[in-house]
Amino acid sequence: MAEIWDLVDCDGNKVGIKWTRAEQSNIPKGFYHPCVEVWVRVGDRLLITRRHPNKSEGLKYDCPGGAVLSGESMVEGALRELGEEVGISADVSRLSYLGALLGRTAYAESYIVRLDSLPELRLQESEVVGYRLVTAQELEDMADQLTYGTYARYGIYKKKIFE
Repeated sequence: MAEIWDLVDCDGNKVGIKWTRAEQSNIPKGFYHPCVEVWVRVGDRLLITRRHPNKSEGLKYDCPGGAVLSGESMVEGALRELGEEVGISADVSRLSYLGALLGRTAYAESYIVRLDSLPELRLQESEVVGYRLVTAQELEDMADQLTYGTYARYGIYKKKIFE
């Protein structure tokens, strides 16, 4: 089944146009597909996940996230991706907004969930092949092992992530 998105404008507002992932490279100028990421903080550490080797930037680390599906809000998409990729079921009250960035064809919102302890993870085999819990310094030291976007967004949101 095709993955369907509700395109949004530069402010993240739905514009009434549905689009499929297969047509991602043909999104009209001025419209964007919505996506999310969720940083998971456990104490003074962050959960990072290792991408499946068949995905773009395979075997690099990032955090749970992906496309928001048609009919979902950004928050619903964030909670779904967190559950699908690592098996963490978080209540919306634990999710905090970090910010939004605009790419060439994507409108991306970033969130953080803070946990007291790491629950047992269930990795989505088609997306995630491993994980690590790292300190801020460890994450910065492994910049070359992170996806380009993950490292860039970490630099933008670092203060909010560790406040």
